[in-house]
Amino acid sequence: MTFPVLARPVLLAALIVGANAAAYEDENAVPLKLGLEAGNAVVEQIAVKLDGREVSILTTLRNGEARAAQIGWYASTPQFTMLGEGEEHLDKSFSDIGASFNGRAVKPAVYRRGYFMGRDITRELAQAGLAPLPDLQADAGKLARLPTVQGLRFDQWQGYVAYSWTAAIAPHASAVVEVRYRALPQFSLMELDSPAFDQTVLQHCGNPDAVRRRLRQTAAEPAQVMVERYEIPVAFMLMRDVRLAVTQPRSNWQQAHPAVSLVCGLANPGLTANVSGEVGNANLGLSVLVVSSLNTP
Repeated sequence: MTFPVLARPVLLAALIVGANAAAYEDENAVPLKLGLEAGNAVVEQIAVKLDGREVSILTTLRNGEARAAQIGWYASTPQFTMLGEGEEHLDKSFSDIGASFNGRAVKPAVYRRGYFMGRDITRELAQAGLAPLPDLQADAGKLARLPTVQGLRFDQWQGYVAYSWTAAIAPHASAVVEVRYRALPQFSLMELDSPAFDQTVLQHCGNPDAVRRRLRQTAAEPAQVMVERYEIPVAFMLMRDVRLAVTQPRSNWQQAHPAVSLVCGLANPGLTANVSGEVGNANLGLSVLVVSSLNTP
């Protein structure tokens, strides 16, 4: 697809990292799933914040028993691959993740695994002197020492990373667990008048015509827009009312200008980039759509 000159500095800036370097016009999301093993403690409240790309998930729990309640929580990636050096989401390990318990930082246990055709190949990679996560710069000699699976050599494999934390809630007390990380959203350029744009807005309970009008108020002749989809899966968000606050900067991580944020179940009558409120009966996660103009009036 050919994009106008206006779009190229935004999403197509060349990455000078070698002769085979490539820039990616769009990429899939890498959603980080959050889980909780609370034992007899009860989840009282969940609050989610999306500030630019920074995600914060705060969970308030209550221990109603006369003895301490041991809890554990974790974050895990899907199995992921590497497309090339021009990827915006080249590092999919979420190495910047952090967590706290009642405001105090908690160090995670970290698990890194490699997979090929659904098989755990972490041991085989280690025996060849390779780390478990995919690596575009992996040593060719070490790759050559890898065995085959059903006649296939796994020089391109999938990675998986999980982080876990534990803590104890005092008897008859409440506690707040927070997990923070930088999201890796799905993003792409879309024609403002395209069926694909309409479908994406409708999937987030928005009105495509109203969003188009709003974009045309915020940018001069916006033929194209940047669309980001933030997937925030939370395994213990089981038909709960969840507090959500979305805050976007004037200029985002791709130098585009956020104009409208949409979430099913959260009213945004002004079609603004910043929106907050309660999402009723949220189940297993949230999907936030952020639409940005590529220029300003």
